[in-house]
Amino acid sequence: MAPVRLRSLLIAALAVSPTPAPLQDDLIAIDVLIQPGPKMLAAAEQWNAKMRAQLPAGFALDAEHVPHITLLQCFVARADLAKVLAAVDSVRSKFDVTRMTMTATGLFHIRSGNDGLAGIVVEPSAQLLALQREIIEAVNVYARPGGRGSAFVRDKSGTPYAPWLFEYVETFVSRQTGERYNPHVTTGVAPLAWLEEMEKNPFDPFTFDAKGIATYQLGNFGTASKRLDRRS
Repeated sequence: MAPVRLRSLLIAALAVSPTPAPLQDDLIAIDVLIQPGPKMLAAAEQWNAKMRAQLPAGFALDAEHVPHITLLQCFVARADLAKVLAAVDSVRSKFDVTRMTMTATGLFHIRSGNDGLAGIVVEPSAQLLALQREIIEAVNVYARPGGRGSAFVRDKSGTPYAPWLFEYVETFVSRQTGERYNPHVTTGVAPLAWLEEMEKNPFDPFTFDAKGIATYQLGNFGTASKRLDRRS
């Protein structure tokens, strides 16, 4: 076959070939979050210690399990990460979260087998809802479906990723925002029966402040595991 003819056929074949779908390995699970102030951090540490006494294999609150209040979780393409961080910055410049006063109102958990992922509930105030709306409007245009384990920070303990985690992140905007928003600070993992008993006890509400807004890559159990922006 003549070279010109062969070249023409190759060009034609490329023109009609479907564009390959993005690989799941190209996605990253992110959490745009509020960093709570000292009072909430102390409360989270106290509950985490109680939970680890019940379930020593549960995670500690540390640099890879940072206490936080989620505003938005989603999967984004790694190639879009710089745009995502810039979008978060645009909202940060309009909201001074250090002036916000938030209120802790109780305890809650999400079931995961015989255990539960637990946290301290935060009142969804008008300010908090307004901030979440702004973050969603700025960031959710980059959201992509199909994230799996490779989108998360590797779990060094080898604990498998629970299937509910992938669905929770992918459906966060439709199920965890606006009237359905459940702002909270995750405090750890403990046996389900123990958590249910703890939630029957009276809870003394308290107010606390915030340090700032940050973007993290999610780890197992939806923890904030790796800081992605460069702010202090």
